[in-house]
Amino acid sequence: MKNSIIKLVLFIILSFFIFNVTSFSKKPTNKSKEKITKIIYYFYDSSVPPKYHRSYTITITENKLMIVVDSYGDIINEKEFEIDSSQFVMIKKSLVINKIRKGKNVESKGCTGGTSDQLEYFAGEEKLFSASVYHCGQKDYGNLRGNIKNVATDIKSLIPNFSELLKREE
Repeated sequence: MKNSIIKLVLFIILSFFIFNVTSFSKKPTNKSKEKITKIIYYFYDSSVPPKYHRSYTITITENKLMIVVDSYGDIINEKEFEIDSSQFVMIKKSLVINKIRKGKNVESKGCTGGTSDQLEYFAGEEKLFSASVYHCGQKDYGNLRGNIKNVATDIKSLIPNFSELLKREE
C-alpha cells in the first residue's frame, strides 16, 4: 500500500512538472502575436566600402510598409507601399512558423565583417519584442533565435523590385 501511495505521489508531481514545462514554453504562438500592430526589421550590412554597403530598415503596419535603404547613414532610397491586412497577418504568422524568439545572448569572440538582423515588434507604442543576431564566420551571435532569414524573405517579398531599391540612384 505504501509503495502505491509513493508511486501515485510521484506520478502527480511528474505530471504537474510536464504540464508546466509544456504550458509555459517560450515557443511563439499565434495568440501571442495577435496584438502586434507594428513590426520593424533591420538589416545591417558588413563593413565594406560605401559604394557597396547597403543597410535597410523595413517598417510594417496593417496597411503600410516603409523601407529606408542607407549606406553608412546616407539615405539611398526611401519608399512607402500600401499593403492589405492579410499581408500583415502573413508576416505575423511567419514569426510563429519560423519560431522567432529571444534566447540567451551569445557573445561574439572577435569575429568581424559579418551582417546583422534585428527584429522589433510593438502593440501600439508598447515594445513587445526586440532581439538581434550577428552572422559572422558561419556562426550566429546575439539573442535572436529562429529562422530570421525566412522571415526577412517573407518581408522583402512584399516590396516590389526590392533589389532595385538597393542600387544608388546616380
